[in-house]
Amino acid sequence: MKNNAYQMITVYDYVKMLDNEVKYIDNDSKEIRANVEKYLLNSRRAQTNAKLLEVLLG
Repeated sequence: MKNNAYQMITVYDYVKMLDNEVKYIDNDSKEIRANVEKYLLNSRRAQTNAKLLEVLLG
């Protein structure tokens, strides 16, 4: 059995970290935050594009 060094974090602590209220745990956390921000930005863009398309077709 492989020994993995997992670190426990609560959802509340993770959200605070994403909101820049606490320092990063490690470099992986910075990468996770960047990926979450990219995902949210792409999601907002997709929603905006869908609304524009509805207006143009409607």
